[in-house]
Amino acid sequence: MRILLVPLLLIAAFQAFAAEPVLKFTLTKADGTPTTYEFMVPNEDTNQGAMLAGDTDAERQHDAGVIALAWAKQYYGAHEIYLRSVDFRPGSVPYYLAKFDGELAGARQVFFAIVLASGSVLEPLEGMQTTAE
Repeated sequence: MRILLVPLLLIAAFQAFAAEPVLKFTLTKADGTPTTYEFMVPNEDTNQGAMLAGDTDAERQHDAGVIALAWAKQYYGAHEIYLRSVDFRPGSVPYYLAKFDGELAGARQVFFAIVLASGSVLEPLEGMQTTAE
């Protein structure tokens, strides 16, 4: 049993340090469940492949917004989604942070998407929101 536990602990430790938390927020899902989402960006530049097409920063920012909007519509399942901003965040792994608001669970809510410079969308970690009694 110990033989299996040590490798699992090493893998968990490596994964914990392999990404940096950059955004955490709470959203009420369509079923009324409050859920916390956390985006983790890799600490090191993993080979992401080709960069977003576009000759200018504005074109790449636009492309990131289009990618983020398509992903957010499907992932969050919100209606009447509006893209409010797309900000470039430089770093060892640069990314675009897209901010949205949309109709979900009977209320207008704010939610986010992260698009790496390669055009890949990061899926957030999802956890149930707990309430203190």
